[in-house]
Amino acid sequence: MSKKSLSQVDYETLIAAAGAMQSLLPLTMAWTALYVVLRFGLFRKRTADFSNRIVSLVHAFVAIYMCARCLPHWGALLENVGGANAPEHLACMTLSLSYFVYDFIYCVFNNEVENVIHHMFTVGGLASGLMTGTSGPELVGCLFLMEVSNPCLHGRFILRELGMKESVLSTLNDLIFAMLFLICRLVIGPPLVWKTVMCKTNTYIVKAGGLGILVVSLLWGSKIVVMLTRAGKTLVFGKKPKKA
Repeated sequence: MSKKSLSQVDYETLIAAAGAMQSLLPLTMAWTALYVVLRFGLFRKRTADFSNRIVSLVHAFVAIYMCARCLPHWGALLENVGGANAPEHLACMTLSLSYFVYDFIYCVFNNEVENVIHHMFTVGGLASGLMTGTSGPELVGCLFLMEVSNPCLHGRFILRELGMKESVLSTLNDLIFAMLFLICRLVIGPPLVWKTVMCKTNTYIVKAGGLGILVVSLLWGSKIVVMLTRAGKTLVFGKKPKKA
């Protein structure tokens, strides 16, 4: 089977993609509005990052739920790679694409270079999947693996701003985050990326997105191993180890 290009997308796929794209702007504005309410209303005494983390936390929980509905069992992560998008895939990808567009803009304004690069690959992959009507199964699977550790990631920074960085809760949160990240992104993730890259029907944008996210995950993974070691020492010795 030849590789499917954007010019070969059928009419029904274009109709579905157009419907998804029509929802993109309102949803992106909704994420932005939520941030504005939190930043200048509920948490106006906190930093901008605090409010953005709350928005990201909301997205993480919603995305995990929506992705899980598309994945009836763990093996489904590696099934039907390159297959057609189901309505559940479209809904999940559209919602998350709108969030990543919002967060991409936020990261650009706040000079968060690593996140900007990560989001470029994510936005490209999700947008390509929506436009071509394919790759939904692996894109949703990738999204699930990315988001499942994010509640702990954002919780880490929220706890830090609340003055709970040295607490046992913060340390346990760090350990859970590190284990989820390493298992999902660096153990389960690579086989999914491999199947995505080797699939002949996937666009180059989807393949590049998978590879890019894996590379970024490897870079973050090295930092997380260090954090995991420090968190483990904290639980054992009851205090943060002194820096050399």
